[in-house]
Amino acid sequence: MIKGEDYAHFWIDEGILHFVYKPNTVIDLNVARAIVKDRLRFQDGVSYPILCDIRHLKTANKAAREFLAEKGCYNALAIALVIEKEYLGTLTKAFLIISNPSVPTKEFTDMPEALSFLYRYK
Repeated sequence: MIKGEDYAHFWIDEGILHFVYKPNTVIDLNVARAIVKDRLRFQDGVSYPILCDIRHLKTANKAAREFLAEKGCYNALAIALVIEKEYLGTLTKAFLIISNPSVPTKEFTDMPEALSFLYRYK
């Protein structure tokens, strides 16, 4: 059975859910479903702004991105995607523009800026 914890670490700090993908993670639709299921179970019905660190994410296919843009936003007040400057810009642009997440979502290369964005939604 696929478990979301096999692909990411998550914890809550100062009212923000931190979600960090493990190195070289590849997300397909089944993995995306497991990740969202585990995150929602962890949140136990409480909505949070989410800091999603995808710097170690290798790739996510189209079906996974679409699922995450819709179902991955459940119990999220806003999402800050933390990326490497030179690497994942195209993946996040596809997610932001094509998949169109249902909550305020922005990409950042700077962790303090990402947190500043999320503090507005606490």
